[in-house]
Amino acid sequence: MASSCVSSVTNGWATLDTSALGSSSAMPPPSERRRNWLKAALAAGVALPWSTARAQSEPVGTRETIRLGQSVPLSGPAQHLGIEYQRGLQLAVQAANAAGGVRGQRLELISYDDRYEPEVALANTQDLMADKVFALVGYVGTDAVNRCLPLAEKAGVPMLAPLTGAESLRRNPSRWLWHLRPGLSAETTLIARSLRTIGFRRVAVLQQDDADGQAGMDALQQALAAAGLPPPVALARVARNSTNQVEWKSRDIQSAAHTLMSGNPMAVVFLAAYASTAAVMLALRDAGFAGGCYATSLSSAAAIGPLLGAKAGGLSVTQVMPSPFDSSRPVVATYQRLLQVSGGPAPEYVSLEGWVAGNAIVEGLRRMPRGGGRAAFMQAMEGLAGWDAGGLVLRWDAQRRQAISEVAMTVLDREGRPIR
Repeated sequence: MASSCVSSVTNGWATLDTSALGSSSAMPPPSERRRNWLKAALAAGVALPWSTARAQSEPVGTRETIRLGQSVPLSGPAQHLGIEYQRGLQLAVQAANAAGGVRGQRLELISYDDRYEPEVALANTQDLMADKVFALVGYVGTDAVNRCLPLAEKAGVPMLAPLTGAESLRRNPSRWLWHLRPGLSAETTLIARSLRTIGFRRVAVLQQDDADGQAGMDALQQALAAAGLPPPVALARVARNSTNQVEWKSRDIQSAAHTLMSGNPMAVVFLAAYASTAAVMLALRDAGFAGGCYATSLSSAAAIGPLLGAKAGGLSVTQVMPSPFDSSRPVVATYQRLLQVSGGPAPEYVSLEGWVAGNAIVEGLRRMPRGGGRAAFMQAMEGLAGWDAGGLVLRWDAQRRQAISEVAMTVLDREGRPIR
């Protein structure tokens, strides 16, 4: 969702300007009375409107519109991730509707703002289910998925393509969970190999103090050991959404930078969202640190570059999508064209991920048998192994329930732009 398309945000709910992005719903804030009833009903075990048996078997063909629900950060320090993922999904929805929808049924994407806070995401999910969405799509963050997945499982509602690389969600994963992106083990393995190749053996780590940060730390520790590198010489943690913009968060950032510097590292690995990563990296550069800097895709190269300015040079960021500038791939060329037509910003990795995810979901809907319900839809999604999205072939890993395994690394220049 483009920032210009957020016409208002009230009590954490974004109202979307549908004239700019197609059929994304302009939703008013949900009723607190309904939300409280839902929570009480869940606690009491009352049968809910989306009972599991009915939810799994309800034919998609009985719906005039196929509604997809999303809870993402559309405001706050992590908003770039939610806005751009929503943008890419909406481009796919808009393209499908322009082509006649799915067997004549239009698609609708409903996106609620959770500010990258899992409790808000849970409340949003309860409302989305009451709105009878067919599937949950494009959530951002491990904590949000951990909080909302049990609700989706109980209801038999698919949760598709969340922006999380947590390996815990890929070990014995739920049958209702479908990953697009690879796990963090792939990203951190690439970082560890680069550290070893360059000769950076003294490594400090910034960890976001939540499930996303812990997932990154678990994967990085294994990757360092596998690469024959010693454990981190220093570890600092910052709260989710720390940005150095208010006093307590400023102390949080400065304390983290001091802890990292105390280890005399040769390189620092950032396992945090882009705002916290940028704040700590700036503090490190101001303190004289001139070593290597590495970050996972959670730090978003497109978002962090402008925050770092001239101090972005040399930051290496892992990527889970092909280059959004590689127009030799049809999937990227179409994305670039529709992005330009929509008046969106420059191509970037997160919105491309949303575009690929949205196209995969549309393909799954088209492949499911007529009259099929959610269970049949999940089988169709699992059957996308070998599907060519346009120069990007999905390779379904049934054990991990993920469709892409390849990762790459982008290095930013002094203007914050990717140079490879």
